[in-house]
Amino acid sequence: RFDEISAALKDKTIAVIGGGSVAMDCAQSAAKLGARDVYLVYRRSWSQMPAEEDERQETLDAGVHYLILNQPREVLEESGRVTGLKLERTRLGKPDATGRRKPEAAPGSDWTLTCDMVIEAIGNTAEEDSPEWYPDVQVDDRNLIQADPETRATSVPGIFAGGDIVRGPALVVNAVQDGKLAARAIRDYLNRKEA
Repeated sequence: RFDEISAALKDKTIAVIGGGSVAMDCAQSAAKLGARDVYLVYRRSWSQMPAEEDERQETLDAGVHYLILNQPREVLEESGRVTGLKLERTRLGKPDATGRRKPEAAPGSDWTLTCDMVIEAIGNTAEEDSPEWYPDVQVDDRNLIQADPETRATSVPGIFAGGDIVRGPALVVNAVQDGKLAARAIRDYLNRKEA
């Protein structure tokens, strides 16, 4: 599998969309796996990136190009293959609810980055309609599933949940732990059903 991924990236131009830790990991990994050029596209400024300073420095050291104050508009395709990413430049406006200055499109600033692959590594918020995917499962005001912290059981017997859909954006290690807790609880649940 690793060889397939490496072959898919070799000598390609990759655009990674995002400014957080996952975007940094994707960009750095693509560069290390032999991509010709890796561009990290972020709609805010360098100082507003949620990724840690050392993560950003590591991507720079890996040769990643930064396209800050740019936002994606459309992935361009031809015959089912990515050919580019249509971008528009942004500028920072007034602060939003998070206190960061909100990016605003700069009129007439559209341009196209020619690339072979686009990786979206953007925010991890629950989709607005996600509660419809699992009716009767209780969610909070952010549409995150409510699950028991010890078993990851939800309000519906036999349905378990973990990771970002329960915690919100968090570390992979937390999602792995949720999976282990849920696996034990699922085993116990199935054993009770069989008894």
